[in-house]
Amino acid sequence: MSLKETYLGNVENVKKANPDAVLIDVTRRAGSVLSPSWEMLNEYKTGKMTWDGYISRFVKEMDNTISRAEMLRIGELARTKDVFLVCFERFSPCHRFLLVDMIVSLLLEESCKQLNRLVIERPDLVETAYMNISKELRAEA
Repeated sequence: MSLKETYLGNVENVKKANPDAVLIDVTRRAGSVLSPSWEMLNEYKTGKMTWDGYISRFVKEMDNTISRAEMLRIGELARTKDVFLVCFERFSPCHRFLLVDMIVSLLLEESCKQLNRLVIERPDLVETAYMNISKELRAEA
């Protein structure tokens, strides 16, 4: 399955094309914990902040346990279903594009942490896997 993005004006098309898709409204209006603060959004929309500044500040705003937990929940859901993050803007720049990348990065980070724990807690499994891979590589050579 996958993690995608779309805009509110396209939701009906997404539903028709993929009726089993999960649509997640990530707008401030919907009260999403994955939306930028009103203050930040207004600064950007009035030209007081560049897109680069927006990105930097948005990443900082999302660096909290509640937002991270929601990103992980969405990422896990996207392993089994098509998930669409929905916001207002039709095209980039929009925070939903940033969120897709942030969620993928967070899942990768969590997977690496799990692998590191496995290496520490079960070195026997890692050694066995390494030996099996080595045997396979020698057999193919």
